[in-house]
Amino acid sequence: MTGFSDGASFRAWRVQSALAEVRGALALGLYSRAKRAVARAIALGWRTSSAYRDLAIACAVEGRWDEASRALALGWQFARSAQEAFDLLRVTGWMAFRRGEFRGAVAAWQQALVLRPEWADGWYRIAVACARAGAYRAAEAAFHECGRDGDSFALAAACAYLAGMPRAAARHLRLAARRGVSSPRHARGIGALAVALGERQLAITWARACESDARFAPVALEIRALMSWMDGDASSAACLAKKAVIAGGQGHAPLYLAIATGEQDTGFNEQKDRVSSTMDVQDHRTNGERECDAGGMDHRGLGDDGA
Repeated sequence: MTGFSDGASFRAWRVQSALAEVRGALALGLYSRAKRAVARAIALGWRTSSAYRDLAIACAVEGRWDEASRALALGWQFARSAQEAFDLLRVTGWMAFRRGEFRGAVAAWQQALVLRPEWADGWYRIAVACARAGAYRAAEAAFHECGRDGDSFALAAACAYLAGMPRAAARHLRLAARRGVSSPRHARGIGALAVALGERQLAITWARACESDARFAPVALEIRALMSWMDGDASSAACLAKKAVIAGGQGHAPLYLAIATGEQDTGFNEQKDRVSSTMDVQDHRTNGERECDAGGMDHRGLGDDGA
Protein backbone atom coordinates (compact mmCIF):
# COMPACT_ATOMS: atom_id res chain seq x y z
CA MET A 1 0.00 0.00 0.00
CA THR A 2 1.19 3.52 -0.70
CA GLY A 3 1.56 6.29 1.80
CA PHE A 4 -1.45 7.98 0.22
CA SER A 5 -3.71 5.00 0.82
CA ASP A 6 -2.63 4.83 4.46
CA GLY A 7 -3.02 8.52 5.21
CA ALA A 8 -5.73 10.94 6.15
CA SER A 9 -6.05 12.15 2.56
CA PHE A 10 -7.31 8.79 1.38
CA ARG A 11 -9.79 8.62 4.26
CA ALA A 12 -11.05 12.10 3.41
CA TRP A 13 -11.46 11.07 -0.23
CA ARG A 14 -13.48 8.02 0.80
CA VAL A 15 -15.71 10.18 2.99
CA GLN A 16 -16.36 12.67 0.20
CA SER A 17 -17.06 9.82 -2.20
CA ALA A 18 -19.59 8.34 0.22
CA LEU A 19 -21.29 11.72 0.73
CA ALA A 20 -21.56 12.25 -3.02
CA GLU A 21 -23.13 8.81 -3.29
CA VAL A 22 -25.63 9.75 -0.56
CA ARG A 23 -26.75 12.87 -2.40
CA GLY A 24 -27.07 11.05 -5.70
CA ALA A 25 -28.93 8.10 -4.20
CA LEU A 26 -31.43 10.35 -2.40
CA ALA A 27 -32.04 12.32 -5.59
CA LEU A 28 -32.72 9.09 -7.49
CA GLY A 29 -34.87 7.56 -4.77
CA LEU A 30 -32.35 4.80 -3.99
CA TYR A 31 -32.87 4.97 -0.26
CA SER A 32 -31.24 1.68 0.72
CA ARG A 33 -28.12 2.68 -1.16
CA ALA A 34 -28.19 6.13 0.45
CA LYS A 35 -28.45 4.54 3.87
CA ARG A 36 -25.47 2.27 3.22
CA ALA A 37 -23.41 5.16 1.88
CA VAL A 38 -24.09 7.46 4.82
CA ALA A 39 -23.41 4.62 7.26
CA ARG A 40 -20.06 4.15 5.52
CA ALA A 41 -19.26 7.85 5.88
CA ILE A 42 -20.14 7.76 9.58
CA ALA A 43 -17.95 4.68 10.09
CA LEU A 44 -15.08 6.60 8.48
CA GLY A 45 -15.46 9.31 11.11
CA TRP A 46 -17.92 11.71 9.46
CA ARG A 47 -20.04 12.12 12.59
CA THR A 48 -21.96 15.29 11.82
CA SER A 49 -25.55 16.38 12.22
CA SER A 50 -25.99 16.44 8.43
CA ALA A 51 -24.85 12.82 8.16
CA TYR A 52 -27.37 11.65 10.74
CA ARG A 53 -30.02 13.87 9.15
CA ASP A 54 -29.52 12.14 5.79
CA LEU A 55 -29.56 8.76 7.52
CA ALA A 56 -32.88 9.69 9.16
CA ILE A 57 -34.36 10.66 5.79
CA ALA A 58 -33.27 7.40 4.16
CA CYS A 59 -34.69 5.34 7.03
CA ALA A 60 -37.95 7.30 7.19
CA VAL A 61 -38.73 6.89 3.50
CA GLU A 62 -38.39 3.13 3.95
CA GLY A 63 -40.74 3.27 6.95
CA ARG A 64 -38.02 2.47 9.49
CA TRP A 65 -39.27 5.04 11.95
CA ASP A 66 -37.37 3.82 15.02
CA GLU A 67 -34.07 3.93 13.14
CA ALA A 68 -34.94 7.36 11.77
CA SER A 69 -35.74 8.67 15.25
CA ARG A 70 -32.46 7.32 16.63
CA ALA A 71 -30.56 8.95 13.77
CA LEU A 72 -32.21 12.31 14.49
CA ALA A 73 -31.38 12.00 18.19
CA LEU A 74 -27.72 11.44 17.29
CA GLY A 75 -27.91 14.37 14.89
CA TRP A 76 -28.90 16.65 17.76
CA GLN A 77 -25.85 15.50 19.71
CA PHE A 78 -23.59 16.76 16.92
CA ALA A 79 -25.50 19.94 16.05
CA ARG A 80 -23.22 22.95 16.49
CA SER A 81 -25.04 25.80 14.74
CA ALA A 82 -28.46 27.34 14.25
CA GLN A 83 -28.43 26.15 10.63
CA GLU A 84 -27.89 22.55 11.71
CA ALA A 85 -30.68 22.86 14.28
CA PHE A 86 -32.95 24.30 11.60
CA ASP A 87 -32.24 21.37 9.26
CA LEU A 88 -32.99 18.85 12.00
CA LEU A 89 -36.26 20.58 12.93
CA ARG A 90 -37.28 20.68 9.29
CA VAL A 91 -36.68 16.94 8.92
CA THR A 92 -38.44 16.28 12.24
CA GLY A 93 -41.53 18.04 10.91
CA TRP A 94 -41.30 16.20 7.61
CA MET A 95 -41.14 12.84 9.38
CA ALA A 96 -44.09 13.73 11.60
CA PHE A 97 -46.12 14.78 8.56
CA ARG A 98 -45.38 11.51 6.76
CA ARG A 99 -46.56 9.58 9.81
CA GLY A 100 -49.80 11.56 9.99
CA GLU A 101 -48.73 13.39 13.16
CA PHE A 102 -49.75 16.77 11.80
CA ARG A 103 -49.70 18.69 15.07
CA GLY A 104 -46.18 17.45 15.73
CA ALA A 105 -45.18 18.62 12.25
CA VAL A 106 -46.62 22.07 12.96
CA ALA A 107 -44.71 22.33 16.23
CA ALA A 108 -41.39 21.37 14.61
CA TRP A 109 -41.82 23.71 11.66
CA GLN A 110 -42.82 26.60 13.92
CA GLN A 111 -39.56 26.15 15.81
CA ALA A 112 -37.69 26.01 12.50
CA LEU A 113 -39.27 29.32 11.48
CA VAL A 114 -38.02 30.90 14.70
CA LEU A 115 -34.48 30.01 13.65
CA ARG A 116 -34.99 31.08 10.04
CA PRO A 117 -37.92 33.48 9.62
CA GLU A 118 -37.07 33.89 5.94
CA TRP A 119 -37.74 30.19 5.22
CA ALA A 120 -39.93 30.48 2.14
CA ASP A 121 -41.88 27.23 2.50
CA GLY A 122 -42.31 27.35 6.26
CA TRP A 123 -45.73 28.98 6.54
CA TYR A 124 -47.03 26.97 3.62
CA ARG A 125 -46.06 23.65 5.20
CA ILE A 126 -47.53 24.74 8.53
CA ALA A 127 -50.77 25.72 6.79
CA VAL A 128 -51.08 22.37 5.03
CA ALA A 129 -50.36 20.45 8.24
CA CYS A 130 -52.95 22.51 10.15
CA ALA A 131 -55.53 21.83 7.44
CA ARG A 132 -54.78 18.09 7.52
CA ALA A 133 -55.20 18.19 11.31
CA GLY A 134 -58.61 19.87 10.93
CA ALA A 135 -57.40 23.14 12.47
CA TYR A 136 -58.86 25.26 9.68
CA ARG A 137 -58.70 28.59 11.51
CA ALA A 138 -54.98 28.13 12.10
CA ALA A 139 -54.55 26.96 8.50
CA GLU A 140 -56.34 30.06 7.21
CA ALA A 141 -54.02 32.31 9.21
CA ALA A 142 -50.92 30.40 8.04
CA PHE A 143 -51.93 30.52 4.38
CA HIS A 144 -52.46 34.24 4.81
CA GLU A 145 -48.88 34.54 6.12
CA CYS A 146 -47.20 32.39 3.49
CA GLY A 147 -47.58 34.76 0.56
CA ARG A 148 -49.55 37.39 -1.22
CA ASP A 149 -50.24 35.54 -4.46
CA GLY A 150 -53.61 34.33 -5.65
CA ASP A 151 -52.90 30.69 -4.84
CA SER A 152 -52.28 31.47 -1.17
CA PHE A 153 -55.44 33.54 -0.90
CA ALA A 154 -57.46 30.79 -2.60
CA LEU A 155 -56.25 28.23 -0.07
CA ALA A 156 -56.87 30.66 2.79
CA ALA A 157 -60.42 31.12 1.51
CA ALA A 158 -61.00 27.36 1.45
CA CYS A 159 -59.80 26.99 5.03
CA ALA A 160 -61.88 29.94 6.22
CA TYR A 161 -64.94 28.37 4.57
CA LEU A 162 -64.29 25.04 6.27
CA ALA A 163 -63.78 26.86 9.58
CA GLY A 164 -67.21 28.45 9.30
CA MET A 165 -65.93 31.97 8.61
CA PRO A 166 -67.84 33.01 5.45
CA ARG A 167 -66.87 36.69 5.60
CA ALA A 168 -63.17 35.90 5.82
CA ALA A 169 -63.58 33.32 3.06
CA ALA A 170 -65.25 35.86 0.78
CA ARG A 171 -62.54 38.43 1.50
CA HIS A 172 -59.74 35.99 0.65
CA LEU A 173 -61.67 34.84 -2.40
CA ARG A 174 -61.89 38.35 -3.85
CA LEU A 175 -58.17 38.84 -3.34
CA ALA A 176 -57.44 35.49 -5.02
CA ALA A 177 -59.59 36.43 -8.02
CA ARG A 178 -57.89 39.82 -8.24
CA ARG A 179 -54.36 38.37 -8.11
CA GLY A 180 -55.03 35.37 -10.34
CA VAL A 181 -54.05 31.74 -9.79
CA SER A 182 -51.57 29.35 -11.34
CA SER A 183 -53.56 26.16 -11.92
CA PRO A 184 -57.02 24.99 -13.04
CA ARG A 185 -57.50 23.35 -9.64
CA HIS A 186 -57.18 26.70 -7.87
CA ALA A 187 -59.37 28.35 -10.50
CA ARG A 188 -62.05 25.70 -9.99
CA GLY A 189 -61.85 26.19 -6.23
CA ILE A 190 -62.47 29.94 -6.53
CA GLY A 191 -65.55 29.36 -8.67
CA ALA A 192 -66.97 26.62 -6.45
CA LEU A 193 -66.42 28.65 -3.29
CA ALA A 194 -67.97 31.76 -4.82
CA VAL A 195 -71.11 29.76 -5.64
CA ALA A 196 -71.16 28.09 -2.22
CA LEU A 197 -70.85 31.47 -0.48
CA GLY A 198 -73.62 33.01 -2.56
CA GLU A 199 -71.18 35.43 -4.22
CA ARG A 200 -72.96 35.21 -7.55
CA GLN A 201 -71.45 38.31 -9.14
CA LEU A 202 -67.95 37.17 -8.17
CA ALA A 203 -68.65 33.75 -9.71
CA ILE A 204 -69.82 35.36 -12.95
CA THR A 205 -66.84 37.71 -13.08
CA TRP A 206 -64.44 34.86 -12.38
CA ALA A 207 -66.03 32.69 -15.08
CA ARG A 208 -65.47 35.50 -17.57
CA ALA A 209 -61.85 35.82 -16.46
CA CYS A 210 -61.36 32.07 -16.91
CA GLU A 211 -62.82 32.26 -20.42
CA SER A 212 -60.03 34.64 -21.42
CA ASP A 213 -57.33 32.13 -20.39
CA ALA A 214 -57.06 28.96 -22.48
CA ARG A 215 -55.85 26.98 -19.45
CA PHE A 216 -59.04 27.75 -17.54
CA ALA A 217 -61.66 27.62 -20.31
CA PRO A 218 -63.12 24.27 -19.11
CA VAL A 219 -63.27 25.70 -15.58
CA ALA A 220 -65.40 28.59 -16.83
CA LEU A 221 -67.87 26.05 -18.21
CA GLU A 222 -67.84 24.19 -14.89
CA ILE A 223 -68.63 27.37 -12.97
CA ARG A 224 -71.52 28.24 -15.28
CA ALA A 225 -72.77 24.66 -15.04
CA LEU A 226 -72.73 24.80 -11.27
CA MET A 227 -74.58 28.12 -11.26
CA SER A 228 -77.26 26.73 -13.59
CA TRP A 229 -77.57 23.69 -11.37
CA MET A 230 -78.01 25.84 -8.27
CA ASP A 231 -80.68 27.83 -10.14
CA GLY A 232 -82.60 24.61 -10.74
CA ASP A 233 -81.87 24.40 -14.47
CA ALA A 234 -80.46 20.87 -14.43
CA SER A 235 -80.71 20.42 -18.20
CA SER A 236 -78.54 23.45 -18.98
CA ALA A 237 -76.17 22.50 -16.18
CA ALA A 238 -75.65 19.01 -17.60
CA CYS A 239 -75.09 20.45 -21.08
CA LEU A 240 -72.47 22.92 -19.83
CA ALA A 241 -70.77 20.26 -17.72
CA LYS A 242 -70.59 17.95 -20.73
CA LYS A 243 -68.94 20.75 -22.71
CA ALA A 244 -66.41 21.11 -19.89
CA VAL A 245 -65.58 17.41 -20.20
CA ILE A 246 -65.14 17.74 -23.96
CA ALA A 247 -62.96 20.84 -23.58
CA GLY A 248 -60.86 19.64 -20.69
CA GLY A 249 -60.74 15.87 -20.75
CA GLN A 250 -61.62 13.33 -18.10
CA GLY A 251 -60.49 15.59 -15.26
CA HIS A 252 -63.83 17.39 -15.50
CA ALA A 253 -65.97 14.26 -15.67
CA PRO A 254 -66.94 14.15 -11.95
CA LEU A 255 -68.86 17.42 -12.22
CA TYR A 256 -70.75 16.19 -15.27
CA LEU A 257 -71.64 12.91 -13.60
CA ALA A 258 -72.78 14.67 -10.43
CA ILE A 259 -74.99 17.10 -12.32
CA ALA A 260 -76.35 14.43 -14.66
CA THR A 261 -77.27 12.34 -11.62
CA GLY A 262 -78.86 15.36 -9.96
CA GLU A 263 -80.95 15.99 -13.06
CA GLN A 264 -82.57 12.58 -12.62
CA ASP A 265 -82.93 12.90 -8.85
CA THR A 266 -86.51 13.54 -7.74
CA GLY A 267 -85.18 15.34 -4.68
CA PHE A 268 -83.02 17.69 -6.72
CA ASN A 269 -84.11 20.98 -5.16
CA GLU A 270 -83.72 19.67 -1.63
CA GLN A 271 -80.27 18.19 -2.15
CA LYS A 272 -78.49 20.69 -4.40
CA ASP A 273 -77.09 22.83 -1.55
CA ARG A 274 -75.70 19.84 0.31
CA VAL A 275 -74.18 18.22 -2.79
CA SER A 276 -72.59 21.41 -4.10
CA SER A 277 -71.06 22.09 -0.69
CA THR A 278 -69.68 18.56 -0.58
CA MET A 279 -68.18 18.96 -4.04
CA ASP A 280 -66.49 22.15 -2.89
CA VAL A 281 -65.07 20.66 0.29
CA GLN A 282 -63.74 17.60 -1.52
CA ASP A 283 -62.09 19.76 -4.15
CA HIS A 284 -60.21 21.82 -1.60
CA ARG A 285 -59.15 18.89 0.50
CA THR A 286 -57.72 17.22 -2.58
CA ASN A 287 -56.10 20.51 -3.50
CA GLY A 288 -54.44 20.77 -0.11
CA GLU A 289 -53.05 17.27 -0.38
CA ARG A 290 -51.68 17.82 -3.87
CA GLU A 291 -50.21 21.17 -2.95
CA CYS A 292 -48.55 19.52 -0.01
CA ASP A 293 -46.68 17.26 -2.45
CA ALA A 294 -45.94 20.10 -4.82
CA GLY A 295 -44.63 22.21 -1.98
CA GLY A 296 -41.81 19.78 -1.31
CA MET A 297 -43.20 17.54 1.42
CA ASP A 298 -40.71 14.87 0.51
CA HIS A 299 -36.97 14.41 0.75
CA ARG A 300 -36.39 16.53 -2.34
CA GLY A 301 -37.57 19.59 -0.42
CA LEU A 302 -35.01 19.06 2.32
CA GLY A 303 -31.89 20.45 0.71
CA ASP A 304 -29.46 22.69 2.51
CA ASP A 305 -30.95 25.77 0.89
CA GLY A 306 -34.19 25.30 2.78
CA ALA A 307 -36.28 25.03 -0.35
